[in-house]
Amino acid sequence: MDTYQVGNAVPLARHAYDFSLPVSARVAPSPSALRAPLPLKKNQQSTFLTVGDNQQIHWRAANGESLAHLDQAAELVDWRYPVNVQLQGKTTQALVAATVFLPEQQPGLIVLDETTGQLRELLRVPTPAFKIENICLSRAAGDNLSLYLLDERGTAEHWLVMDANGNPHAQLLRRLPIAPNSKACAVDDEQDLLFIAEEGVGIWAQGASEESSPGRTAVDMQKPFGTLTGSVESLAVVPQGLIAAIAEEKKLAFYSTQQREFKPLPLIDLPQTDEPEVVKAVYMAEQQAVALIVNDEKTGSHSLQLPWQAAPAAVAAHPIVSVIADVQTESMLRFGDAADDPAIWVNKKRPQKSLVLGTNKQQGLFVYDLQGREVQHFNTGKLNNVDVRYGVRVGKKVVDLAVATNRDDNSLSIYTIDPRSGKLTFSGSIATDMKEIYGFCMYQSPVSASQPDGALYAIPNDKSGEFQQILLSANVSELQKNSVQWQGQVKRRFYVESQPEGCVADDKNQRLFVGEEDVALWTIPAEPDTGTRLEKVLAAGEILVADIEGMGVYQGKHQSYLVVSSQGNNSFVVLDATAPYALRGIVRIALDASRNIDGVSETDGLEVTSANLGAVFPEGMLVVQDGHKVMPEAPQNFKYVSWEKIRRALNLAAE
Repeated sequence: MDTYQVGNAVPLARHAYDFSLPVSARVAPSPSALRAPLPLKKNQQSTFLTVGDNQQIHWRAANGESLAHLDQAAELVDWRYPVNVQLQGKTTQALVAATVFLPEQQPGLIVLDETTGQLRELLRVPTPAFKIENICLSRAAGDNLSLYLLDERGTAEHWLVMDANGNPHAQLLRRLPIAPNSKACAVDDEQDLLFIAEEGVGIWAQGASEESSPGRTAVDMQKPFGTLTGSVESLAVVPQGLIAAIAEEKKLAFYSTQQREFKPLPLIDLPQTDEPEVVKAVYMAEQQAVALIVNDEKTGSHSLQLPWQAAPAAVAAHPIVSVIADVQTESMLRFGDAADDPAIWVNKKRPQKSLVLGTNKQQGLFVYDLQGREVQHFNTGKLNNVDVRYGVRVGKKVVDLAVATNRDDNSLSIYTIDPRSGKLTFSGSIATDMKEIYGFCMYQSPVSASQPDGALYAIPNDKSGEFQQILLSANVSELQKNSVQWQGQVKRRFYVESQPEGCVADDKNQRLFVGEEDVALWTIPAEPDTGTRLEKVLAAGEILVADIEGMGVYQGKHQSYLVVSSQGNNSFVVLDATAPYALRGIVRIALDASRNIDGVSETDGLEVTSANLGAVFPEGMLVVQDGHKVMPEAPQNFKYVSWEKIRRALNLAAE
């Protein structure tokens, strides 16, 4: 193995390199073995992992001595360290590596326990129907460990291989499109980036976590469209950096990747190699350097050490905590942007029989029980947002009411709810003068002498930024027993300057909260005679990341909270629902492998209740739309999360 030392620890872009230094050591492994440097030391010396090493996998010391081995032929390798692994009933921090076992060409995991010096097989993933071109591990979604399998025909399989508790768990997360003729991949966990090398074209970046949206960004292209001088055969990630092997040119390309900006640094010549096809790297923080092993089938493996100063990882001013969902609903019937906004109807007599109403903006309204099973649906048009209120007088009856915005004809679709059975019935529509009706919420005034049931208002908004506060009333025909004519009278109009969507009314405190998607969360008094001036609660930014979407109010006995969907970073912001609207924390809903419920991303609508719904929801629940359903891939659905989990995760006071 050739060892090259390169100058002092200074930024790579400021240093000139000479790789013509002499060979300093040779080691025992097979010359064709694939070698990867590790962050583990033995006797204060670096170690490395080899696969394809005389039909074995070895953990080796710097001098080539075998420290542990596994009698298994394999090819390809990637690793993560430290990883919490359940070994013999105990949680142990160990190095976990992915490889492809031969001759079956079956991907799997091995684990290296440095304290015991044992190397063992941990898991096998079902053999795919395609030849695996390359593999890479990912921890971009938190504590779960996942594995990418590349198919050069332009797809990849993404597998969960270890859950957050350290249990091996082989489960397909998703299949995703990638560049055709992809040769290599590498994942930057910190920045949630999957890098793909497309043969003859260049390097691409796309989201690495299973909740990532489709789409890719060019990192660098071959000349004349970029700076690459040849086809990339291999990729390696280091903190805030990416390394690419250009085999035909005998060069390494190095990129700074801070804040997802890809800046090419000077090319590194590899004059003593023939075709350096595979590069593996490890960052050594103490030395402020990167140790690389360049694998070349003809000339063997070459060791390089490059200075590299990675900036300290930024400490989040407002860390995001994770919880897992308790229930998920049945998926919509078709893929695409369909599920949008939920509402919760609480059965006052039998809370365990409460329901979740969810809009499908391609079809209508869907109704689910607390186990996520569909119990009703209405093909009443392209419904966007829905809300619920209780105790509404319709003729001689008192019913509960659900109202939704209908984008087919810019109207309000109205459904009555039987307070005892929970059965919904479509009751009619109210036309509006809006051009592009969009978001929606309802407000019910306090009971008064003039309004013994409380005035009921529908508050739709338009993509233009207009909000209307519409007084609802029902006329029941005496001649036709069940004929109801719904009427709406606009009592107030107010505006934001750009596109809104989410809104919610805090009936108890007579206050509205409205979202302007890319700008801010606003509030305004809820009664229609209180003016049109909006007060800013929180601007879009690092805490509330645009788009600002759904919102709901948790009405606790002693404290109320406002929950807002921060769609831009797949999280939910929890604030006090009263001034000065203090931030209480940020929550993300993560994958639960044990119950096969995926995490939540791209949330549009949400709703929350403090009602005791029994079972796992004694303190109420949060319901959110999931814009990207995986494990397995399916059309969109809704997730339910116990409020108790959120309260504990954010250290909120118990009610």
